[in-house]
Amino acid sequence: MSFKKKIMAVVAVGALTVGTAVPAMALENEFHGMFKFMGIGGNFFNGSGANLAKDAHSGTFAEQRARINYIAKANDNLKLVTHFELDSRFGGKVNQTGQYYANDSGNLDADQITLETKNVYLDFNCPITGTNVKAGIQPWSDSYKSVFLLADMTGVNLTKKFDPLTVSLGWFRFDDNTPGSTADVGQLTADLIVLDGKFAVTKDITVGASYYNIQNDTGSTSNPGFELLHMVGLNASIKAGPATIDPFFAYQFGEVSATSDLSAFLAGATAKVKVGPGSINAAALYLSGDDNGTGDADDFKIVSVSPPTSYFNAANMWLLVRSGQAINSSTSVLGNDLTVRGRGLAGFFAGYEGTMDKVFYNANVGYAMTAEERGSEDSSLGTEINAQVGYKLFDNLSISAAAAYVFLGDGLKKQSGTGLKGISGFAPATAAAADFDDPYMLNVQLAYVF
Repeated sequence: MSFKKKIMAVVAVGALTVGTAVPAMALENEFHGMFKFMGIGGNFFNGSGANLAKDAHSGTFAEQRARINYIAKANDNLKLVTHFELDSRFGGKVNQTGQYYANDSGNLDADQITLETKNVYLDFNCPITGTNVKAGIQPWSDSYKSVFLLADMTGVNLTKKFDPLTVSLGWFRFDDNTPGSTADVGQLTADLIVLDGKFAVTKDITVGASYYNIQNDTGSTSNPGFELLHMVGLNASIKAGPATIDPFFAYQFGEVSATSDLSAFLAGATAKVKVGPGSINAAALYLSGDDNGTGDADDFKIVSVSPPTSYFNAANMWLLVRSGQAINSSTSVLGNDLTVRGRGLAGFFAGYEGTMDKVFYNANVGYAMTAEERGSEDSSLGTEINAQVGYKLFDNLSISAAAAYVFLGDGLKKQSGTGLKGISGFAPATAAAADFDDPYMLNVQLAYVF
């Protein structure tokens, strides 16, 4: 064989080797994400939290949030999911001494470290069992409209389908060695165990059942709020003509501390009914409360890490319950704790939403009160009315404006006498001033998703 032919043969073999290796090396890169700008005005949000006050001053500020989701997909059964977040307030945030926070790049010349990790996890379908496995920092939400817990956590979650049944089994560790601990890693921990099932009775009816367990060995009952918790519950999704109804119920028992046992529950339902060009939304939520705050506990427990990770987006509120549309300024007149400092909650919400070509709109009203009173407290928390209108500039870019106002109930408005002193988290428990101003908010937002 001539030298030239040998060279050609080597090249051919090399090309064949590369060609056969390409399928194993091929990687599909996916990028998704969002950007939201929000300009806010009113007398409640202050850009770093919120405040109820007498003679509350109005102000305006702007903030933004971007999320970048990168997925490294080897094939349909294997991918690495990453999700990052960048938040800033226009003008930046300063501390009590006037220094800019190092994690906010909204100040002059911007240069700051603002990249936050939300998710980094491996997602694959086991070729042996057919089980979907998610391992790493991942999002998890309960089956009760996120009232108990919605958070990004480190853990492992397994999901297996046995048509028409889907079962999930998960383990999440959200605390390991509290600050100041001298114990070895893995001894002072708080773990969540999840067993969740969904059964499709028909194409229009799905029923679910779950068991959640948290074993808290951190030595602190303030985080997550108890020592041992068992939670069992039932939920369903029912489609009947133009209506979709989701009822849910859960019961908790366990130990708050060595001297206090737990017995509490939640109940609620959401409904959406197509009417005319849009839909009527309705939601009700009841969280049991404790009437004295001592002895055994009857108040429904959320995972009260700081800040609490409890949501009820079905309320469609902006101020009375924190909004699912909020970004950096994500709180409410109740703080982030739906259980109102152990007194429980009874809330009722309704609204209408619709679209007309590129225009979308909604209007809502909601009322909330504590489930239990203590002493001479007033249980009324307030009534919110809000409305929003928006326009789709492109398929994935929209602009909107919203307004919300809360008529404070005496439980929040009167922070002396019979008021619920300090329950909002913004008023001091010893506040002497009465008749806090009703909070209101206006916002304009620009939202882009890709």
